Amino acid sequence: MNKENSKLIEKTISSLDWDSICSSGKIFKFGVGEGVTAIPGMKKKNFSEEITKNEYKAELKTLLKYVVENDISELTYGPWVIFWFNSEWDLDIEEDEEDEIESQLGSSVEVIYSPQRICLANVMGKLDYKIEESDFDRLENMLKKAIDSENYELASKIRDVIKVHNPEHKDKKDI
Repeated sequence: MNKENSKLIEKTISSLDWDSICSSGKIFKFGVGEGVTAIPGMKKKNFSEEITKNEYKAELKTLLKYVVENDISELTYGPWVIFWFNSEWDLDIEEDEEDEIESQLGSSVEVIYSPQRICLANVMGKLDYKIEESDFDRLENMLKKAIDSENYELASKIRDVIKVHNPEHKDKKDI
């Protein structure tokens, strides 16, 4: 690894708020090296109160070296999300602009510590599948049970599902 990339890694590691990372690691009970990919040199340690800042730093340093040495543009590993841009990569640009752009672009790394993530997709418009009449019957029964048990929040959600899939549906009971 060249000197510039080593400096970039060290600067990245020193720029993070390690007290916050350690605190959230303890709250979420994260160990070290708990990603789903096998990374050479990564030391695995299950969660315990004794995990230190240095162990979290070593984990990130191992990940950053792995990303840079293998020219991986993005990597998600446990709570870490890393984006790498190598200035030596070929860019699709005009030849006369190449020297100017290369002098402005250096290698860059972005590190995101995200102890909890969720990704949801909302499909708007017409759905690709059709709910069968028997499914509506089941939803109606679930709605009736939710109302009978006074679980109005659940009843509201079920009613919304029915309306999304069948806009002509009229509520039999007002909630």
